[in-house]
This record gives sequence, structure tokens and C-alpha cells, in this order.
Amino acid sequence: MRVPGGVLALLAAVCILCTACGCLGASSPPSSGGTTPGGGITPIDLPEPSEACTLTEALAELDLLGAEGGLNVTGTSVHQVLGAGMDLDGRAATWALGLADGEEVRWLTFGAMGWREISLRAPLPTEEVNITGVLSPEDLLATQEGVLRPVMVRLDADTVDIALAEGVYTVTVRSNAGMETLAFRADTGEVIV
Repeated sequence: MRVPGGVLALLAAVCILCTACGCLGASSPPSSGGTTPGGGITPIDLPEPSEACTLTEALAELDLLGAEGGLNVTGTSVHQVLGAGMDLDGRAATWALGLADGEEVRWLTFGAMGWREISLRAPLPTEEVNITGVLSPEDLLATQEGVLRPVMVRLDADTVDIALAEGVYTVTVRSNAGMETLAFRADTGEVIV
């Protein structure tokens, strides 16, 4: 199978996005062994990170944020969608959108801290993604579970990474046992060989 160009850039972008979105676990609070009452470091309870969500749910959050005066994406067009740490139910730990804003490239990420704009020097594919004209990631994974699950079992992987660009979904299954990438048509879900 031929893998579409830019897979290495995609993998680098996913790694950067995971780091930027706070996918790292919180450290454990310090132990109280040997400290005197009222002294030392007091642990602060941080809010629980939000659970994984579908792209549809993340985009609804972006719409709400825009309506409340947050991130303004009016006049932008989506050219790439990335999802990292995704279960076969279509819920990802993080999402990223590559947006064209005139001649400017903007990257937005959604994770435990909500939507954020990040600085990322990654080029965008030229073709605009019509979000309403393609299968949602959760629908794609549901229809192709029979293809993906055996790969996940063979590689002992619990999640996949997904990229949508230029009419193609690229699904990457990776673990310590290896990595395999599969491509699907974004409009029909058909496997691309």
C-alpha cells in the first residue's frame, strides 16, 4: 500500500500536539512523611482533565467559544484535521485543526484545557476539507472496525491516530510492537490500496 506523502510531518505534528495539549499525566502529590503540620508544600487539587471527545463534540465547543467572544475563526477554512489517542468509538484525547486564514496558517488544538491556538510551523494541504461532506471520524472508525481491530490486536494497541486531508483519512496504529498506517476515502470510507 502506498502511504500519502507527508506522513512524517503528520507524525511530528501529532507528537507536538500531544505535548501542547497537555496529554501528559499530572504528577502525584508529595508525601507527608517527615513534614511538620502547617509547613512544606500544600498540594493543590487541579480540575479533572476533560474526557476524550468526538470531533463533533469538539467543534460544538469551538462554536460555543466563538459565540462567547473567544477564538475567532470567522473567515477561516479547514485544511487538515488531526486526532490523537482515539478509541474505535471516535473519541480522541486531542484534536487539532489546520486552518487557512487568508494567506496565514493557524493551528488550533483541543484537549484537557479546551481550545487553544498554538504556534506550529507546519504547512497545510492545499485542498479545503468540507467537514459536512465527509464521514465523521467516529462513523469512519465504526464502519472500518473490522479492518482496524485486527491490526490493533496484532500490534497490541488501544488507540489510533487519525488525519483528514485532501479527501483521505489516514489512520495510524502504533505501539512498541510497531506501526501500521491505513488510508480510507473520506467521503465513502472505502479502503485505499
